[in-house]
Amino acid sequence: MEGSQRDVSRLAWMPPARACQILKHQDAGDMATHCMERVCPVKGRLFKAVRTPLFWIILVSVALRLPGLTWGLPASDGWDDDGVAPRNFLVGLAQTYIPGSYFTYPPLHMLWLALLSAPGVVLALLHAPTLNQHDVIGQFIHVPYMTFFAITARILSIVMSVGTLLFIGQLTETFAGRKAGLYAAAACALDAPLVYYGQVTNLDGPYLFWASLALWGWVKFLVERQPRHLRWVALASVAAITTKDQAYAVFLLALPISLVLWFSVDRKARQSWAPIARSLTLWATLAGGGLLLIDGAITNPSGFSKRLAFLLGPASQDYTSYTANLEGRFRLLADMVLQFPRFYPAVTGLLIVMGVALIWRQFRNDPAKQVAALVPALAALSFTVCFNLLALRSDNRFLLPQSVFVAPYIGMAAAWLTTRHSWKVRYAAGAGLATIACLAVYQCLGIDAALINDPRYDMERWVAAHMQPNDYIEAYGRNAFLPRLPDTGNVARLDINPLKRRNPLPGVTEKLAPFDQVEARDPRFLIIPDFWVADYLRAVPPESLNGRKTPRVAETTLHDTDNRAFFQKLFAGEYGYRLAHVSRYAPGPWPAVEGFESLGQTVYLFERATP
Repeated sequence: MEGSQRDVSRLAWMPPARACQILKHQDAGDMATHCMERVCPVKGRLFKAVRTPLFWIILVSVALRLPGLTWGLPASDGWDDDGVAPRNFLVGLAQTYIPGSYFTYPPLHMLWLALLSAPGVVLALLHAPTLNQHDVIGQFIHVPYMTFFAITARILSIVMSVGTLLFIGQLTETFAGRKAGLYAAAACALDAPLVYYGQVTNLDGPYLFWASLALWGWVKFLVERQPRHLRWVALASVAAITTKDQAYAVFLLALPISLVLWFSVDRKARQSWAPIARSLTLWATLAGGGLLLIDGAITNPSGFSKRLAFLLGPASQDYTSYTANLEGRFRLLADMVLQFPRFYPAVTGLLIVMGVALIWRQFRNDPAKQVAALVPALAALSFTVCFNLLALRSDNRFLLPQSVFVAPYIGMAAAWLTTRHSWKVRYAAGAGLATIACLAVYQCLGIDAALINDPRYDMERWVAAHMQPNDYIEAYGRNAFLPRLPDTGNVARLDINPLKRRNPLPGVTEKLAPFDQVEARDPRFLIIPDFWVADYLRAVPPESLNGRKTPRVAETTLHDTDNRAFFQKLFAGEYGYRLAHVSRYAPGPWPAVEGFESLGQTVYLFERATP
């Protein structure tokens, strides 16, 4: 050892070229790393990092999340349905604090985006003709500003998504050790919907970043019995809820139940109950106050109350997909299980069961760790009971928390299997886990393939090749489902939404007109997204079937007899238009994507039939 240290000291004083030449002949990897750190500290740290599994987990996770960075860009709006950038974050931030107004989502993430996008905001304001609302909006919706805002928001989503898997890894390591933590982080990195929500501007990824941080702090509090960790639990949980309201469901049952269990089984915790109770009371009070302040309840009470009424009413009740009875809720739970393969390969479910079972085996002599290991499961249960079974929805993004919070048990099972005494078991486990990982990577690449080969690109190319300078085009539906429209001044967008509720596009005229008067308007092309028009074309389903029901928003379309008749005749070729082009997603060798409103959607183009 002393000889090695002398060699390292001698090499540190040599010219780098000579030192590297000597390093080529060294057999000890640790000595090479140490010498590299002495010769060039920055390169040495990088050399050391590259040799760690966590580096490669992060590298793979970032690589899987990059294809969506320029998805649908440059553009004046985004294709990520319910995303908050490039359009909504500035509006949402302002409406939270303007007296009497409100926005659908809480303001915290909007604030981060406003700060990060400040250079673009300032530049747009400087170039606006005046500072009145019309001129400012007209300047902001230009493609360069909107593209900058969208890319900024997507980069932040990538960073927070990678942060989520790091927090889950650290949470797992706190009670199960480093190897289990690495496997848990790797599982999160290969959670297919998290790959999607880790590169778009929806709030589902960011709130899970803060929720995972809060749960990590809570687990450290339980294991170490140190009240100082509660400050991070309070701050991060407030950040999660003020990013997206549904985050409350992660904590509502998980924290109280785990606290009661902890006091029940851990004698050392009971001995310190007084300082713990004081700290809990203090930080719970501060968290409540911070939540009300950030959400605008203190500065804009009327707007806050309107927002709560909206969230408890149309924002949730209009979208319920299951009946509000036992049959509907059992159907929802069954669908949650059936949809698990959208997140991980189905066989991963066995690892989750094994990981949960290991809680009682590995921590039977450490009650604090036993309770801490239950926290992720309790968080998944809490979200299921307090959100899914109340909102009656099983969309991919509403099952995302459960997919993240089962990762610690995947990590525990993988670590246990790969540390058995029998080399046969270890090798078999390693081969099995490698196979599962390859399947998961393949599934994640399917998400990226759908982003790269979005059908709307094909539709844009077709329109560019066939459109003449004076052609008039009508596009139907919301921006999020349409291809990027030509900025020619001869394009109109029709929708049933009032004009004031739309996101305007430069060079596109917004119209609110009866669809069936298309012959009077006489456009050459009609562009219609399948996701938007599907309810007009399908038969009216039964009111409920096996616990499932049609959401109220879809019922409005299903009972709009005039427009249903128009679109059905249009697709039957009875309005003087023929179906000229259909852009469909062809996954090719990749798995088809399911459950994402913005991915793999078909777009139809009708052309006026030649007289």
